[in-house]
Amino acid sequence: MSDAPPPWMQTLVDKHVEGFNTQNYEIFLSVFNDSAIIIDGIAPYRWLNPNAPEHWLAEAEKWRENLGVTYENLSYEMKFWNVDGSFAYAVILGTLSVTIKGQTIARTGTLAYTFSKQNEEWKIDAQAWGRTS
Repeated sequence: MSDAPPPWMQTLVDKHVEGFNTQNYEIFLSVFNDSAIIIDGIAPYRWLNPNAPEHWLAEAEKWRENLGVTYENLSYEMKFWNVDGSFAYAVILGTLSVTIKGQTIARTGTLAYTFSKQNEEWKIDAQAWGRTS
């Protein structure tokens, strides 16, 4: 591991977080490969292919509506990464700020990613969020 992740990895993570923070689903979905899975802290907690990212977005939208969420923002720090041939892994430390019915709360956690390179393009294979507070 070097001092900085590979540029392609940083770009994918940045785009993933940007798509989430702005609720720009086109950006969010663009970083995943066709067989991606998502693990998260809202029911049903895991989304498998086909179309796991799209299904997760639908559940996240229901979650936001049910709780009265008006704002979400994930700030993060890249913590660990490893690349082995056409496969890679990364973990970020994150703080998720959420405004629910006018009250803002912050939750810390980690977001783990797996990546693979297919046809000379890197994509996210999986993301898994785990709360630490």
